[in-house]
Amino acid sequence: MTSKLIVILGATGNQGGSVVSTFLSEPGWKIRGVSRNPSSAASQNLKEKGVEVVKANLSDTASLVAAFKGATAIFSVTDFWILYADPELMKTAKTGQPQNERTYYDELQQGKNVFDAAAQTEGLERLVFSGMADCTKWSGGKYKHVYHFDTKAHAIEYGRTTYPELWKKTSVIQLGFFLSNFLNSPFLIPKKVWLFPPSSPHLGP
Repeated sequence: MTSKLIVILGATGNQGGSVVSTFLSEPGWKIRGVSRNPSSAASQNLKEKGVEVVKANLSDTASLVAAFKGATAIFSVTDFWILYADPELMKTAKTGQPQNERTYYDELQQGKNVFDAAAQTEGLERLVFSGMADCTKWSGGKYKHVYHFDTKAHAIEYGRTTYPELWKKTSVIQLGFFLSNFLNSPFLIPKKVWLFPPSSPHLGP
């Protein structure tokens, strides 16, 4: 029986990692994880589990084309916040341009690159693109600066209009907030805030 191949972007992260875990127990599938650094500890851990790990960069379409070769399915996720904090990309911001606006264009280009590369993948049966809602559109313009949502939505629109044949094989998912984010990002952990000090007379005896 010939195994099918799923190529997973963000294989060492939350979303991609959960897809890896799922397909490790699915018979008939080979897994190829895409990493910017195949020598990292996280990448080595995937290799020990039997995952093929290849190097590619979402900002480099040619590297994605190579990584997608032979794929039956592709899982794609882009990360606004990694780009936001990238010191090299910070240098590319125009004078006076907010960091989140600059990151919008960087992530949008990465999303477009995924569609460009997937469209060149022979034998591809399914592209799963992790996206978000277009906050500017659905709020009627009330919320115009939710860049980490809108950039994914606009990449999806690019894929829909540019590659109609690929679009027939594309599924878009919108995932909620991971509870594990509270562990990985301490500033997100809920904190008890007293409306009144414990000794306040407002609390009674």
